[in-house]
Amino acid sequence: MKIKLTVLMACLLAACAQVPTTPQEATATQPVASPAPATPPPAAPPAPSEAQVAPGIWNVDRVRCADLLGASDDDRSVAVMFYYGYLAARAGIHIIDVSQIDGNVHKVMDQCAAAPNMTVPQAFRQALGRHR
Repeated sequence: MKIKLTVLMACLLAACAQVPTTPQEATATQPVASPAPATPPPAAPPAPSEAQVAPGIWNVDRVRCADLLGASDDDRSVAVMFYYGYLAARAGIHIIDVSQIDGNVHKVMDQCAAAPNMTVPQAFRQALGRHR
């Protein structure tokens, strides 16, 4: 079971990883147009996550809210639901009221926005009042 969970988490978090594009790739897809007014330079690609142990291998307890907030909407939704089930299982919760999930996820995301350096498990515990 731990192997399946590890593989699942690796797949979920690998999907959350953002692949930086090179300036050549970014300009290759843009149509040629007349010069536009000065625009700010593109943001630097995000630093790699401390939670990524190796390519495709993640430490679930070290993923930070900033990693989650920087993911695409779809990847963030999948990762949040993974954590919802993972942390419920770790806390010994066997019954989940599905009508509470949206509100609880919103609380967690608010907590993450307020403290992006907090780990995702810490944000869940703080937002939902669960402590080890």
